[in-house]
Amino acid sequence: MNNNLLTTAYFNEENLKDSDKFYLDCFLKLKKEFNFSYCAFFYKTQGKYILSHKHFFDEEFSNYTPEINKKDSFNKLKIPIKMQNSTIGYFLFVKKEIFIKQEKEKAKKACLEISYIVKDFEISKIFQNQLSILQNAILEKNLATKKLEEQNEKLIETDKIRSEFLANVSHELRTPLNSIIGFSTALKDEMLGGLNEKQKNYTNKILTSAIHLTGLINDILDMTKIEAKGMKLNLGNYFPSDIIKEAINIIEPLANEKNIKIEFFDDYKSEFLIDYQKFKQVIYNLLGNAIKFSYENSKVIIKIYKKENNLFIKIQDFGIGIDKKNHNKIFEKFVQLDNIYTKKYSSTGLGLTITKEFVKMLGGEISLKSELNKGTIFILKFKI
Repeated sequence: MNNNLLTTAYFNEENLKDSDKFYLDCFLKLKKEFNFSYCAFFYKTQGKYILSHKHFFDEEFSNYTPEINKKDSFNKLKIPIKMQNSTIGYFLFVKKEIFIKQEKEKAKKACLEISYIVKDFEISKIFQNQLSILQNAILEKNLATKKLEEQNEKLIETDKIRSEFLANVSHELRTPLNSIIGFSTALKDEMLGGLNEKQKNYTNKILTSAIHLTGLINDILDMTKIEAKGMKLNLGNYFPSDIIKEAINIIEPLANEKNIKIEFFDDYKSEFLIDYQKFKQVIYNLLGNAIKFSYENSKVIIKIYKKENNLFIKIQDFGIGIDKKNHNKIFEKFVQLDNIYTKKYSSTGLGLTITKEFVKMLGGEISLKSELNKGTIFILKFKI
């Protein structure tokens, strides 16, 4: 399960506003168990821990805002909250005096009990939120249908109106699909109880189909934005391995359908300046391409490494490969190579075009090495 995506959904801004009283009650319960002057709760999103809720019990801390790993003149006690072996957040306690051993033991025990309540609370919220989204999407779809019918009467053969139309359709379809993916992921991971083999099989097919359809819609939407020059960069410093792992988590159900193993080798342990979402989309597109054209029971290898002043990412499959005469063609719009294997797969023919455009926007380069029936290696190169 993609815990990073789930925790992002748990702690959206609307939910956070409704959570103030809940977390204040949690802090008050913890205060009864051991001594501290200030407490805060951090949640994880996009590989970083963000301050969610805070409360002070000493006036001296009224304007105090801590950072999860920053040292200061006060004493801190940091206790993680875990879900399925992944840390989704931290409780942070602060005071002027040193936390003694007995306090630390009490804190861990109290936070363990509170963490179960926190997880139940947040899981409940995400399902309520997903249900609300799904209900709203149905209403919005009816309104959108009327709107699209009116627009269809006015459509003329121009690139501008075509792009607007595709963008509207993609947005309307993407909202209910996100709900389908959220619900089916929860069912697949048995968050609501065990499933028999037939139910697991059906749930997995729903999830993989929804992910595939979302990818097609995203391709159309991204291409219209690129053509309209409406794409903007949102740069930040991130560990590339964190972004790649998130892309792997999303794509794994498709790999599991073909019993394909994804192997990841990380030889670069530093942050670099990148647009988180666009870089993730690049990796997701290349992984999806590798899985699509790989044989069953094979593997896909991802490697990150530094050479001189460049960061390299290689994604290798051992599938059908690409004839050398077609190496340049595959990055062209709407191109689907005339191949006995490629005819088996539905596609917009935009995935690699979008990937190349995103890599270019990010200041990188993309190249490939491939031979028929020997697999393909895509190579990304970024200056660091």
